[in-house]
Amino acid sequence: MQRPSFDKKYLSREFDKVASKIAKPVTLFIIGGGGLAFYGLKEATKDIDVILQNPSEFRILTKTLKDLRYDTPSPHIITKAYREMQANEILENEDGFRWDIFIRQVCNAITLSTAMKSRATEIYAKGFLKVLLAAKEDLFLFKGITEREVDLDDMRLLAESGLNWNIINQECQNQSTSTGRLWENALYQKLIDLREKCHIEAPIEKTLGKRAEEKLIEITIMEEIKKGNNTVSAISKAIEEPGYFVRESLNKLA
Repeated sequence: MQRPSFDKKYLSREFDKVASKIAKPVTLFIIGGGGLAFYGLKEATKDIDVILQNPSEFRILTKTLKDLRYDTPSPHIITKAYREMQANEILENEDGFRWDIFIRQVCNAITLSTAMKSRATEIYAKGFLKVLLAAKEDLFLFKGITEREVDLDDMRLLAESGLNWNIINQECQNQSTSTGRLWENALYQKLIDLREKCHIEAPIEKTLGKRAEEKLIEITIMEEIKKGNNTVSAISKAIEEPGYFVRESLNKLA
């Protein structure tokens, strides 16, 4: 059975309910498809993805939602793609409206950075509750590192609305540096899908692809060195690349 969708008026009413019950200050950052509803890019959403800055706020919010008769959905209705998002909590009400709640990090991947927080816009404030909407560029990046096919359409809507691609490029680099993971490659693969399936070419696609390739080569060479292959010829044989290629890569690493 298809899940129902909810417009931003419904979301605002739910914020009112939370604000009326919440006992201590909580700041929510909207980072998922619900954000597109507030930007007017979608009429409705099936759920709202929010990220909190610390476990204390998480406990306050989840307790408040449970007091409002939200509950954990049955495991059999949570899809594999949904589980892989690794939310800290998923809560749903009797209407079928769902909150996906994260602490600091989304999908065990992208972290709510200082730059992201500075770009967010306050869209609701009442009592102890404050709600901020992530910038479209950051929504695009969050969507760009998931493996859910449905997120590609949201990326299309965001791209068509107009984006500052330099912000996305820079934040992706910053996230890779801070987490030690190759987010350039994940986003690059999504941008290929965006071009091939939605006919939208991101101006940063080639730059991301080149940087991802260079980093993958660096990682591969470092792994070979750790295995004891510490000469150009040994690495060249192990990764099946010519010696000059390995030598150039080692010079860049040096």
